[in-house]
Amino acid sequence: MKIGLMHFRVGETDGVSLEMKKWKIALEKQKHDVQFIAGTLGKEEGIKIPLLAYEEPRNLIIREKAFQSLGDWSKEKLKNEIDKLAEDIYIDLKEKIGTFDVIVVNNIFSLAHNLSAAMALNKFVKEKKIKVIGHHHDFYWEREFYSNPTSDYVKEILENIMPPGDIKHIVINSIAQESIKEIKGVDSLIVPNVFDFEAHLWEKDSYNSKILEKVGIKENDIVFLQATRVVRRKAIELAIDTISELQKDIKNYIGKEIYSGKKIKEDTRIILLLPGLDEEPLYKKLLIEHAKEKKVNAIFCNELLEEIRDENKGTFSLWDFYTISDFITYPSVLEGFGNQLLEGIFAKKPILVYEYPVYEKDIKLSGFEIISLGSNAKKINGKYEVENKIIEKCAKEILDILLNKKKAEIITEKNFEIGKKFYSYETLNLILKGIF
Repeated sequence: MKIGLMHFRVGETDGVSLEMKKWKIALEKQKHDVQFIAGTLGKEEGIKIPLLAYEEPRNLIIREKAFQSLGDWSKEKLKNEIDKLAEDIYIDLKEKIGTFDVIVVNNIFSLAHNLSAAMALNKFVKEKKIKVIGHHHDFYWEREFYSNPTSDYVKEILENIMPPGDIKHIVINSIAQESIKEIKGVDSLIVPNVFDFEAHLWEKDSYNSKILEKVGIKENDIVFLQATRVVRRKAIELAIDTISELQKDIKNYIGKEIYSGKKIKEDTRIILLLPGLDEEPLYKKLLIEHAKEKKVNAIFCNELLEEIRDENKGTFSLWDFYTISDFITYPSVLEGFGNQLLEGIFAKKPILVYEYPVYEKDIKLSGFEIISLGSNAKKINGKYEVENKIIEKCAKEILDILLNKKKAEIITEKNFEIGKKFYSYETLNLILKGIF
């Protein structure tokens, strides 16, 4: 079967790109012919449709006018611009996309990031009689940005093709399954995010060890990795708060070794390392100020991160960053599933987690052992906060794991086995065989 996997972008470290790569691997093992179709491809091969790009300038203007404020545009002008871009995308699709049995559409039919793309694609697949699976990682009704359409035409698009009712729907958690049923009246299948737990374990080597030198980390510094993108819903300030609390006690253990073999010295620092993509400059600025206020060493280094390490360019993969880390922070308040959670579990690192709704409802049942920030964060002055007693409890539990090699090994091995059981490629293979 010839299958297209379509999104605004592939070949990057965002959750959708990573999950598409996993689907491609699984489907190719089943002998399907699989191609990526996207606005940007990174280092992947595929069919490039530039007008689908996540940062496509024409669409970013339309998106702002459609959901924030018309400004100096009339409703008629907005409609015309949406239609013009849709026609241009449709022409591009016709010229570049040949025959496919199925196209799996990731988020284009659910997020409302590009209304014109959804319109063009809907028209194209119907004309070509291509079967469509909507793989919905996020819905527009979950995002505040899309909550106030500026015209009836925009509302009409959302109602009719976000997503279309006559396609097969796949979601990544039970909350999304309930939500799409309630709001759109359609049934869907859950396909959870997975990870290749049979892969060769990531290891420290002479190349990824250079990360430390490049960002100014000493060998005896304790590294906490925030592997996500830098966006508000990741609530990275909670990681900063926890590290700030942890720093109060670490100096009481000079001369002791942590589980990874590092010795705590007089000059040992706790570092929060952030290699993820900075997608919200104002939020990054807030984090820098918050870290300064809390006296936490936060190092932003996205310029060193690529999907695949490139030794000639001096860049590293996300997996390289996991190998040089001692602890993973994952304080997101909202996730469709949680790719970085599975990555941290595969990397056999202890993890600090905020119990976001999908974790609480779906993932927690698996039995992972994590350090919990609870599930009752409040947003105050643009920053998420949890009760100070929870921060203190987390810091104490982290310290207990850091200083106890046996405990760290028991927890990380237990989590790895649970991940392998419930969230492996084998699980994905079985589900995809049933679908295709």
